[in-house]
Amino acid sequence: MRLLKQLAGLVFWFFLWTAIPAALLYPFALWIAKHTRISGYALAQGYAVAIGLLFLPTGFLIDFMYRHVALGRHASKSPDVIEDPN
Repeated sequence: MRLLKQLAGLVFWFFLWTAIPAALLYPFALWIAKHTRISGYALAQGYAVAIGLLFLPTGFLIDFMYRHVALGRHASKSPDVIEDPN
């Protein structure tokens, strides 16, 4: 059961890393489709390549934010942590 939970978490993170660039690039792709004479096939290929190029930077940014914002705040509110007086 633990393996299934970890696999579901991994799938979620990869989906998030792909969905954020796709959502940010979608309005730009629509603008290109309406205002230029580029073919739909070329537009779709460029859209997929752009998502692929932004996949890793998005992953690093989300990982950085998760570790420093979510985990940092959780660790600072932990009542079990005892500070050393020395």
